[in-house]
Amino acid sequence: MDIPKTADEWFVRLHSGHPVSPQDEADLRAWLAQNPDHEAQLRQCEARWAQLSALSQSPEIQARRARALRETSPKTVDMGRRGLFKMAGGGIAAALVLGTGWTVLTPGGAQAAYVTAAGERLTTQLPDGSELTLAPLSEARVRFTGGKREVNLLAGQAFITAVRKGAPLSVTAGNCTVEGAGCQFQVTLTAGRADVIIADGGATVRSSDGRVRKLWSGQTLANAGAAASRVGAADVRTQTEWRHGRLVFRDQPLSEVVADFNRYSSDQFVIEDAQLAGLRLSGSFRYDGVEDFPAALETVLGLEVTTNGPHRWAIRKG
Repeated sequence: MDIPKTADEWFVRLHSGHPVSPQDEADLRAWLAQNPDHEAQLRQCEARWAQLSALSQSPEIQARRARALRETSPKTVDMGRRGLFKMAGGGIAAALVLGTGWTVLTPGGAQAAYVTAAGERLTTQLPDGSELTLAPLSEARVRFTGGKREVNLLAGQAFITAVRKGAPLSVTAGNCTVEGAGCQFQVTLTAGRADVIIADGGATVRSSDGRVRKLWSGQTLANAGAAASRVGAADVRTQTEWRHGRLVFRDQPLSEVVADFNRYSSDQFVIEDAQLAGLRLSGSFRYDGVEDFPAALETVLGLEVTTNGPHRWAIRKG
């Protein structure tokens, strides 16, 4: 089989359903390394496909995809090269759209790693049917082996939908591990500090010093894993809306709002006058298309927002 030479050819190869061999993977990496534009071209192919993929969100298609992933599970069939390709449908191929990732098979299971840059988010289905969504500037490693389902959040933020299947799915971040099945939860790791939110169901949080807490839907554990950790009520919608490309603020100082935008968005904002940092702002804004945010700063707060270079914005008094 000829080696693909264009992004369109590689897209077709990756989505053809034919096995992806180690040589195919090596050829893909070599092609990506030939020209820095190649990855962007492949992303554009994925983006065009995504625009036509509303059908893929239908219950029937989702059920078929889940069955395909189950068929590649080490519990049902040997995870050969075809298994790697099917897993890559939720890993390597999908990651090229909104992040980067790699998948490696082991005799007893599979391992994967995912990384997102500023302004990118990634959603991938795990081998057991669970779902992992990474926020921008995040990194996670996944390991399914020996009957265990493990995710290690190395940086950033992850939202997990854990299916009820075998041992609980565990997510380790900093000094704590969150374990759950048949639940949804979010873990945020910042400067070694882990915060946990339970969006649905219940989960157990274990700290490295042996302390165990049980959390339920609508609860949050701040600074999980630390002696000073505390349970509180979570505004789940506000704190998880980033999964849909939006940030929600409720009467928060402009300094915090800008800090969040700079974390999630590829566009960066600078407050040029320190006196503006304490202004309060409420609203819901897209971070992957920032036009409405500068407009709100001008119309609601009466500020002046101007471009200060590519993807750079300056905020000053109006």
